[in-house]
Amino acid sequence: MKQLYTTTLLAATIVATAVIAQPATVGGPPPQKDKKKEVAKIGEPAPAFSLQDQWGETHILKEYEGKIVVLEWFNEGCPYCLQVWKSGLVPSTIEQLGKIDAEVVYLAVNSTANKPKAEIQKSGAKFLEDFESATPMLMDYNGKVGHMYGAKTTPHIFIIDAEGILVYQGAMSDDPRGKEGKKAKTHTLRVVEQLQNDEEVKPNYIKPWGCPVKYARPGSGKERRRPRRGGGATGAPK
Repeated sequence: MKQLYTTTLLAATIVATAVIAQPATVGGPPPQKDKKKEVAKIGEPAPAFSLQDQWGETHILKEYEGKIVVLEWFNEGCPYCLQVWKSGLVPSTIEQLGKIDAEVVYLAVNSTANKPKAEIQKSGAKFLEDFESATPMLMDYNGKVGHMYGAKTTPHIFIIDAEGILVYQGAMSDDPRGKEGKKAKTHTLRVVEQLQNDEEVKPNYIKPWGCPVKYARPGSGKERRRPRRGGGATGAPK
């Protein structure tokens, strides 16, 4: 009888220990690893954003519903950006867009993080001011919006229609070397004209060209280091 009591007590102890050792499930199933974030896709709603420009004004994409929105990923230190602005291509494009549709919104998005934020904001603002441009430069220093859209180069164009759908993304024009200057035909104008004429946007993607976007290093919380001399983009315009 004593042996039976001892065996029963031992079994109960084992069961109690097993119950205690089980992981708690209060509040639902255990957390899963984050899935890979998807980037914007043509034909789907453009990712929402809220960013401040060089003057401190906040721009919320949803507030532009009913209007065509053009986003140009921008970096005043990029030779390609300098080329398309200095040649007059971008200013001319913005002017022509206004003639096609006075409601078109043109925004420059700056995801550059290779220098302190204040320095980037100041130099970018001066760049646009020197060109007498009133184009808002949206500061995306942490790169969140750039990664949502999948922006790869400066410049890199994204066009959103009046319903908020991304209809085009890619190259600004087929003239990366700037040989045609401001006379180059841009995909920006072509796409907006197609939208205005209720035509299918075709092609809706052209491989972008330019300097790689200088995003902040992921997970570091710090801006990227300055590139070494001679480490510029391959094939940069001369």
